[in-house]
Amino acid sequence: MVYRAVGGCGVNNRVAVVIKDLHLPISEEDAVLVLYKKGFMLLKVDMIKCARQCINSSRYRRGARPSEAPGFVDCSSFTKWLYGKRGIWLPRRSIQQSEMGEAVGLKNVIEGDLIFVTGWINYYRHDPVYSIGHVGIVTAEKTIIHAANSKQHVIETPIDDFVGENKFRCARRYMPKNSKVLTLQTPFMREVETSDDVRWIILQTLPGFSL
Repeated sequence: MVYRAVGGCGVNNRVAVVIKDLHLPISEEDAVLVLYKKGFMLLKVDMIKCARQCINSSRYRRGARPSEAPGFVDCSSFTKWLYGKRGIWLPRRSIQQSEMGEAVGLKNVIEGDLIFVTGWINYYRHDPVYSIGHVGIVTAEKTIIHAANSKQHVIETPIDDFVGENKFRCARRYMPKNSKVLTLQTPFMREVETSDDVRWIILQTLPGFSL
């Protein structure tokens, strides 16, 4: 799994990485130690805790810019912001987010998955039958936290209420189940575009590797 980093060059860049997917000749513990020495910081991010902190504090505004989150959000800028905290870049619109990651069935969703349903305004690529207009994030309690509208703002809703009748379109998973996905904060002015860059940063510190 290769993740695109979040943020521009400089402070507060984040990138998610699965160390085992880097296929390094050293252990995960040694790889993390190398990264520490290179100035990376390992962050612990609970997306659901972040999402719940937005209930009664964030304000819904359709078309809110991602840079305004978490103060002002709409449904897809909210999920984009949450995954950005985790070091995972998602595109801006719900329909675009629904085309990334791994497809999962509604009965098989786990914490962190996104569920996509129809909404007030729907978008589709080729067939309106598959149009998407709203998105929310799944919790361990099988509820959905989502930026609902300008009256309710960010709320937590039972999955059954969220999908309703014939509203469900798809569910997507961006962090493979049973994989250890780390969130790294990059050093000041260290350019990291994807998690694959982390592999080469580590390799160039090892004896016998010339990059």
